[in-house]
Amino acid sequence: MVKKVSQKKGKGMMIIGVLLVVAIIVILFIIGSSGVSYAQEDIDTFAQCITEKGGVMYGAFWCAHCAKVKKNFGEGFRYIEYVECDPRKENEQSLLCIEKGIETYATFEFNNNPNTRLIGEPTFEELAVASGCIAPVAK
Repeated sequence: MVKKVSQKKGKGMMIIGVLLVVAIIVILFIIGSSGVSYAQEDIDTFAQCITEKGGVMYGAFWCAHCAKVKKNFGEGFRYIEYVECDPRKENEQSLLCIEKGIETYATFEFNNNPNTRLIGEPTFEELAVASGCIAPVAK
């Protein structure tokens, strides 16, 4: 009789644990989906300014950080000067990347100055400080 009660209690705890994990996943998904949004026109203007101020992004077609940066800029990424560092991709400039010592992607650099580099997934605010451009304002 004792075994049956403890087996039922064990199954109940297992169900509670599974429900708790599912609830946490749903909450994290909702939080992740409720990101900040910007007007595409503001992003386009910002991207143009970054390029006008000598900003260049070095990356690779397979780079997850690069994909995230591109996603953040949306259509405005077409205004960012982009250098492909992987020799397997069309229009690659791997020798330039090697000359400049670019080892991590995504790397933003301003006015050919290695001391201005931002690596990974810089925020619009970080890019604004480095470039002197005005970051888009969240809606």
